[in-house]
Amino acid sequence: MSNFMSNTIHVTLFSLVILSSPSLAIEKLNAGDVVRSACEKTPIYSKPSAFSIPSGNLSFGDKITIAGLEGQFELPDSDYSSKKALERKERNAAGENSTPKAVKKEDYVRFTFAKIGESKFISTSCLVSEENFAEQTIERSEEKVAALASGKAKRNFSEDEDEGDLRAVRGAAGGAKGGKANFELADSLISQSQGVYSYQLLMDFRKAGGLGEFK
Repeated sequence: MSNFMSNTIHVTLFSLVILSSPSLAIEKLNAGDVVRSACEKTPIYSKPSAFSIPSGNLSFGDKITIAGLEGQFELPDSDYSSKKALERKERNAAGENSTPKAVKKEDYVRFTFAKIGESKFISTSCLVSEENFAEQTIERSEEKVAALASGKAKRNFSEDEDEGDLRAVRGAAGGAKGGKANFELADSLISQSQGVYSYQLLMDFRKAGGLGEFK
């Protein structure tokens, strides 16, 4: 099997592990915040674009100060800090005789890149606050997944505490089968995926397809 194919499989498997999780809450960051890198390797780009050539990397746990933010976007409705979710929360507050607050744009927008120096940008997806950094451990992640799998933090459609959370539904009236978390497999896939993506490796692919910087 070629290195490219092997790398592609690793990335695909890693994506399945991450994308199979429930809706995510993207942390709100501001200029001036002191944050930590929560990824094993975080590329530093010369421009706020993943298609610019990396000039270096941050390591897990590195502390940096955000100088500015780039690439504003609105959170999707699936995020509990989205505009839709926040407005629903305030409507519910009004129904409970509480004073609703105005939903401000800064509450439901986030940014794709953080500036950390002159011509130095990193993806905000790898940044967390000091407070949340303590949660970025395998042990803590396993505790959270185990809570879901055991039903202690189950969703409304979880039925079988021994089998774990539901993982598939077959058809409109089909059955669903539970599955237990495989921590060793997840850890292995995550470890194998670290550093797999290569800017140079995929340059020919982007060039041939007219993608990224070759549009």
